[in-house]
Amino acid sequence: MNKRETKKAKKRYTSVNYLLSKPAYLGDKNIPTSIELIQYDSIRVEVKPVPAQSSIKDLIDKTKINWFKVIGISDAAQINRICIELGLHGFDVKDLLLDQQVVKIVAYDKITFVLLSSFYQKDNRMNLDDMQVAFILGENFIVSFQEELLPIFDEVKSEIEENNVLIRKKGADFLLYILLSAVNLGNINTLTAIEDKLTSIEDQLIKQNGSVNILQFLHICRIDYTRINRSVTALREEFINLQHNTNKLVKEENVIYFNGFEDRLRTTLGYISSFHETLSSLLDLYYNNNNMKMNEIIKRLTIVSTIFIPLTFMVGVWGMNFKFMPELDWRYGYIFSWASLVIIAVLTYLWIRKQKWF
Repeated sequence: MNKRETKKAKKRYTSVNYLLSKPAYLGDKNIPTSIELIQYDSIRVEVKPVPAQSSIKDLIDKTKINWFKVIGISDAAQINRICIELGLHGFDVKDLLLDQQVVKIVAYDKITFVLLSSFYQKDNRMNLDDMQVAFILGENFIVSFQEELLPIFDEVKSEIEENNVLIRKKGADFLLYILLSAVNLGNINTLTAIEDKLTSIEDQLIKQNGSVNILQFLHICRIDYTRINRSVTALREEFINLQHNTNKLVKEENVIYFNGFEDRLRTTLGYISSFHETLSSLLDLYYNNNNMKMNEIIKRLTIVSTIFIPLTFMVGVWGMNFKFMPELDWRYGYIFSWASLVIIAVLTYLWIRKQKWF
């Protein structure tokens, strides 16, 4: 169990966390908050850093698409200022800072708030880690928040800089679809990487090379399955709030892309279901292997016991202290007893082989 899991196991959320007068970051990823602005239209793109105390609204160019890329949410005061400035309710800000895998999509009059989790493996650890990812969608702007310093949106940024016509000619709602797809693709890639490990474990189990480390990994995977399944299922259930499009921030021509994203969520759930079936079969295989090994040991002990039962009986008979036992006074009695024991042992062994016990 790594440091993060230990910390999460000890953390307890009480009602006080929800009644804080000021939002506080409750996660364990102390990444300094930085903001980058990507402004673009069909002709030009400009990338520049945003000073810490700058007003997001003042930097929005209404003639362009404005993507504010926020990395690190540990500075709760700055995150709260940005969210409140854009019209987000304080309760949603606290959910963003909570680090408790809250999934929600809320449509306000002028903005839409999307909060979800992104899953990844870090530093070749066995278990999954997760981070908060959130988006605030406006008329011609989008603000993305990510808790960890990971390149999940770097490819999207590169596509914009390299003049991807489809992205550059469409609005902020289409950019939201692209960013959501990037998060979903990252989750699928993470699941695929774990399934590759499970495949190698399956080969070991088939060869009956199971170990305690394998069992530990399988149990960690079972916990991870529960977390990612709960997150993706909740996102699919909440996604209907985005499809209803009550604030009309998703343009009519882009609705088809969000409908397609829902299909991708179904695909992701299919991956998760396959992951669960593979995990369950490997756990069954592991325990069956252990049972087979135990049965083999018991079988060998039974064979040994079967061979020695008649020998023990004969030794017990000759060990009785009766006065009249002719064999005890016979000159060849000792040799005869050994010969009898060996013959009986060999005959018992041959009979067991004939019965195909081994």
